[in-house]
Amino acid sequence: MASLLVLKGNNPGHRIKLKSELTVLGRNPDCQVHIPNNDVSRQHAQINKVLENFYLEDLGSRNRTVLNGQEIEVKKPVLLKDNDKIKICDWMFTFHNENTPSSIEIEDDQVDSPSTVHASIGRMSQQQLLETQPSEKLRALVEIGSALGKMMQEDTLLPLVAEILFNVFRQADRCFVIMRDEASDQLIAKVIKARRANTETSARFSKSIVRRCLESGQAILFEDAQSGGQIALSASIAEFRIRSVMCAPLINQEGHAFGLIQLDSQDRSRTFTQDDLKLLASVANQAAIALDNAKLHKIAVDLAVKQQDEELARRVQRSFLPQRLPEIAGYSFYAFYQAAKNVGGDYYDFIPHTEDRIAILLGDVAGKGMPAALLMAKLSAEARFCMWANHDIAKAVGRLNEQLLQAGMMDRFVTLSACLVNPINHTVTVANAGHISPLVFRKATGKLEDAISNKSTGFPLGMIEGTEYECNTIQLEPGDCVIVFTDGVTDALNLQNEPFGNERVRQAILEDTNRNADSNTPQLIGKRIIAAVQLHSHGQFQADDIALVCFGRLEDASAQGTESGRISTATGPITQTLKRIPGRDD
Repeated sequence: MASLLVLKGNNPGHRIKLKSELTVLGRNPDCQVHIPNNDVSRQHAQINKVLENFYLEDLGSRNRTVLNGQEIEVKKPVLLKDNDKIKICDWMFTFHNENTPSSIEIEDDQVDSPSTVHASIGRMSQQQLLETQPSEKLRALVEIGSALGKMMQEDTLLPLVAEILFNVFRQADRCFVIMRDEASDQLIAKVIKARRANTETSARFSKSIVRRCLESGQAILFEDAQSGGQIALSASIAEFRIRSVMCAPLINQEGHAFGLIQLDSQDRSRTFTQDDLKLLASVANQAAIALDNAKLHKIAVDLAVKQQDEELARRVQRSFLPQRLPEIAGYSFYAFYQAAKNVGGDYYDFIPHTEDRIAILLGDVAGKGMPAALLMAKLSAEARFCMWANHDIAKAVGRLNEQLLQAGMMDRFVTLSACLVNPINHTVTVANAGHISPLVFRKATGKLEDAISNKSTGFPLGMIEGTEYECNTIQLEPGDCVIVFTDGVTDALNLQNEPFGNERVRQAILEDTNRNADSNTPQLIGKRIIAAVQLHSHGQFQADDIALVCFGRLEDASAQGTESGRISTATGPITQTLKRIPGRDD
């Protein structure tokens, strides 16, 4: 049913239901809405109901009728909308249709004892309060809003709310700021303030009153809590001889009551009034907004700190990966790395092994994100030690497995492919720990083959103690290339959730190799694979880390697979010149 809410007049907060088809407003006592003011005409204005709509019409009044700040023309009905504001001289109303969630509601018809429950009000706008409160309370409200607006931490904001309320409501003996714990649905008193010294620790609030306030989402006032009325006399009320209690909910922007403010008084002669309740409701609205802002501020700060930490972690992790590609006479190298998140669990490294050999490792730590990145850092350090301590690549991988098991990785494991390159006799010895077999492109035949068989692939690292790994040695001819990659390549999905797959990897490697002799270098093969993966997964979220390493012999043995800007470091007979890795995403 439609209604008028009195904002300013003899009975602010009173709701007048528009029950009939015609409602007349005026000075005449016979009017449905009687306005006892000499400036108001006897029949000043009327509201007509036509079907489901309501129209406001000025009846030729001396001082006119104002709708939303504008005078309406005489005898010209104007359609009323929800929350429209009607002003007749010094009286002010708002028009409401059936649903008015933010209006004041006087619940006298629901009160068992008028002396017990004085009033219950919903969320009250600051503008409504400004139109109904005296100047000293308005001054306090402005000060409250200014103080709360400067606070961005809940720990400092909540005590400030209690302090302000004690200054405004001199009759209050205790103040509670109570919050609802979202996980357990428990009511927790975040702030307890009492005028009597050393009584905060023993102070308790009435759970029955608090739960009623939270469930209804309305501010409530008990003028005489000792008389019982609608609630049973709780132990806290009886023990502290509480005479008057008022509560106002803290409601967020979604309309959810996440807490409340309770004030109570022990002095029978200094009870709270309806105006006090309105002011408390407005303070609670401001406090709820301030708490929402504080929460958003904390989220923003935490996000900024998290992003800063993740960026630092990303840089640290990148420092574990090679910053340069090795350059060996007659050989060429290519590498690409892209984490699904800021940090990832894929790993690769180039490790000088003995005087004339270099180990090329590529692995995949189970999982993604920070846990995988931390294990990847552990893997990087242990792998170098194991490779330097063992000339046999299979034994080095076995030693690495034992080191990771001793680290207690629990449910984490690592797949690894280790290639030991001998550039003197042009052999590559491959040991696999549960990883995808490296592919070997043969220039002479234009075909692909697996570097190691499935039977020779052992368990992933960190799973089974005492695992012995097998190895396989292959001969590299001029133009041959070895391709090693993680399952982030084969598992990359397109918009139809189809994986890239092994077959597309092979197609990308063999593309143009038969027609163009210069297209089978490690750099070009690696770039073709990455380009094909990116084209396949364009528009789709990257679900897994991607790492790829390609290396092989050059057709022209006198050529170097390098670029300018070389930095030479001597490691025995091999002089390795390192260059910046072009495929890195940093």
